[in-house]
Amino acid sequence: MHINISLPVTFFFLVSFSCSVFAADVDELIQVLSHEISGNRARDYTMRLWQYDKWSTLPMWQRTAKEAQAIMKERGFDEAVIVDTPADGITQHGTWTNPIGWDCKQATLEVIEPEGIPEEFRYLCNYRDNPTSLNNHSCPTPLEGIETELVLLEQSDEKELAKLDARGKIILVSSGSRGMKKHLDPHGALGIVSDEIEADNKDFVTANQWLNGWSDMPGGWQMNASDSRNNFGFSISQRKGAYLRDLLRQGKKVKVRAKIDSRYFTDDSLQYVVGSIKGTGDEGEDILIVSHIYEWGANDDCTGASSDLEVLGTLNDLIKAGKLPRPKRTIRMWLGFEKYGSMAYAVHNLERLRSKTIAAICCDTSAENFDFSRTAFIVTRNFNACPSFTDAVYPDVIKRFHDRYFPNKLWKQIPFASGLDNFFGDPAIGVPLNAISTENGGHLHHNSMDTIDKVDPRTLHALSVINAAYMYYLAAAGYENIPDIARLTTFHSINLLLERTAAITSGLSNIKDGNALGKALSDGVRIIEYYTGLYKQALQRIEKLSEQNRKADTGKLITNYQTELDEYGQLMVKQFKKAVDEKSKAESIKIVTYKKQTGNWEQEAETIIPKRTKVGTLTLEGIPSEEWAEVTSSPRWWSATNWATASYFWCDGKRNLNQIKELLELEAGVPVNNFDLIKFYKFLEKYDLVEFMQ
Repeated sequence: MHINISLPVTFFFLVSFSCSVFAADVDELIQVLSHEISGNRARDYTMRLWQYDKWSTLPMWQRTAKEAQAIMKERGFDEAVIVDTPADGITQHGTWTNPIGWDCKQATLEVIEPEGIPEEFRYLCNYRDNPTSLNNHSCPTPLEGIETELVLLEQSDEKELAKLDARGKIILVSSGSRGMKKHLDPHGALGIVSDEIEADNKDFVTANQWLNGWSDMPGGWQMNASDSRNNFGFSISQRKGAYLRDLLRQGKKVKVRAKIDSRYFTDDSLQYVVGSIKGTGDEGEDILIVSHIYEWGANDDCTGASSDLEVLGTLNDLIKAGKLPRPKRTIRMWLGFEKYGSMAYAVHNLERLRSKTIAAICCDTSAENFDFSRTAFIVTRNFNACPSFTDAVYPDVIKRFHDRYFPNKLWKQIPFASGLDNFFGDPAIGVPLNAISTENGGHLHHNSMDTIDKVDPRTLHALSVINAAYMYYLAAAGYENIPDIARLTTFHSINLLLERTAAITSGLSNIKDGNALGKALSDGVRIIEYYTGLYKQALQRIEKLSEQNRKADTGKLITNYQTELDEYGQLMVKQFKKAVDEKSKAESIKIVTYKKQTGNWEQEAETIIPKRTKVGTLTLEGIPSEEWAEVTSSPRWWSATNWATASYFWCDGKRNLNQIKELLELEAGVPVNNFDLIKFYKFLEKYDLVEFMQ
């Protein structure tokens, strides 16, 4: 049965109505910036950063930081500072533990037996030629190296490893090498050789994966003080891996020589870099853009960092030349280690972020060939826990840029996605944040192909223009811009409400009985009402753009738009109820009123009101994994169905676990299954990650 949602004609008129003042302001900015921003200069910055970043050692990361600072000073930034944090493997920011220091001068891996094999397969790895061939934080060998056998592990599993005679040897794996690291010491294995590569890159048989984690904890990443320092890892291509695997499967003995000149240390600094262009206002407000450095790839993410440098550099040039007025808010950028460094920045600047940072962008992107279809900008919305008007404004800037210069170029907006430095929207921090990327999980992601020749200045130019226009607009925005932003946010919210109502209405077609129809009715109304409230909160955040003496006027204006949004929400509820009624009559299904069942679990959950003690996502670092409850791997990467970290964002000391569970299900769109929030939060309380309120 096909069900239509009938809407007044005025709805479609409203959502297509252009915010003329906003459009004029942004279009003019885009035009000016397109002429001034240089993609070639940004590519030069990429090379200047990548020449150090690609080695993936702490000393080279420090040189990257100095190079970024040097570029900031060349472009005349008002602020260009390097901030030290301890590279000791102990210091935590939130629950993220800084890695220990690591340096490497050279590393090689070669086959010494059998003799006579082709040189392509005899010389497996050379760190100086290909830095991705050695796992970060691999341990040193004696100067003369280690000569030992290579043994084949068909499946990356501890039980399978136990069946092998791996003591004093190196294992060859095709997947999960980082997860196997913790099993090497117990079974006496010295290290790993891996030919694994991400699924998108299976056709790159001569490329190898960059394996940048060497932790003993499940789902771990960087090495900290508690991790074993006895093992090493090499990364080879699928072509080399297949050759070695064939030899081993034929029963031939394969002997290799591994030489690694590396060292560990805990008395140095993991640095991040901050630059800014000062605003004229005396309230200390700012707009923030963040990108990470300290990774192998030229694209991921030296291009994001170099684009940020070009954004602030060009805006500074235009301001000093009098072509743009100095905005009232400071425009600030952060560069550093992904998550570890941005968590440090967040903790160091928590009060300013909570009260003074109006909005942020995470620019974690690749700047590949502009003509490729995969080089399409992807913009993420905010967490449901931190709704904001920026979900309407930022995409509209992108749309206006594309409409003007590249009308056939694709781009899209998606719900929040993690794995980036985009946790600032965590309500314990509270900065509205959108992330921009391209399909970074594609063919260059974390492999040896991500070199400087893959960087396209045209993509860097487009990315920089978009971010510069958006940041400057918000940095300069005041009361006079608020009506446009409020209208734009309202139209955006109405479109999203329409999409959600259409989706849940479409789902009615699969329902065959009265109980299911009654539950669908109850759930559907709740979803529409929830998202209406969420979008009203997004409107409320616009108030932060207003000058103090116009707060009352701003409040009245926002209230008017919230009332309008309420009316559309009520209209959606009415239309959905009508669709359910039509379904009931057309198929002779009697609607059974849904009543939520409560049992012992719900009664106990009602009494547990957790208040979090940390900001950011949960890593569980420092807690023995055998003590973990309800999780088997570190929940460090947020997703709507990562119940551990997603629920943590709702722990404000006011909501009980029943309420938190409902919020999780509304955002994820699926029930919380196979995860006991009560057990998990009792575990978190035991380790002081939450406290239970009376």
